[in-house]
Amino acid sequence: MRTHRPQGCCAELWWDMTDLLILWLLLFLWCWDHPADHALRRLILLPARPLVYLGLWHSWAMFAPHPVNLNRRLVALVTFADGVREQWEPLSATAGRTWHRMLFVRSFKFEFSLFSPGGERLYRPVCEFLVEEALCAGRVVQSIELIRLTQPVNSWADAERFGPERADVIFQWPVVSA
Repeated sequence: MRTHRPQGCCAELWWDMTDLLILWLLLFLWCWDHPADHALRRLILLPARPLVYLGLWHSWAMFAPHPVNLNRRLVALVTFADGVREQWEPLSATAGRTWHRMLFVRSFKFEFSLFSPGGERLYRPVCEFLVEEALCAGRVVQSIELIRLTQPVNSWADAERFGPERADVIFQWPVVSA
């Protein structure tokens, strides 16, 4: 069966751009998992920025022989100068309906990056963001504790779908030097 492409200047340009996009996506997906210092990974750094910005990058961890079987969430306990403590969660956690959670998928991917190897370099900027948000609301932050909530996902055969949740303080702001 032969596919018919519409004729005309704009139609041809449309098909050419579509072909280029498909080639670019295939190259991106093929080069993405190379080590950061590999020539093919460096080749896609600049053209890959829109995909990374939109949250369209992928991780092979879910296809591994032993896939990730943990739910991890970020929570921040913010203590203000007046002694009040409030809990903060990223947008992906605070959106109630499924559709809203889908809109905040970039926030979810940011959380994934926080808990991945090398994610500790993002802890301080998260705290600085919270301090700025508080200042915009006219409040002064005294301290922040970033907490990783971890909950194992049990096998489908188990009666209980999830295991007990564990909380670990992963960063404190301001950093107290010992």
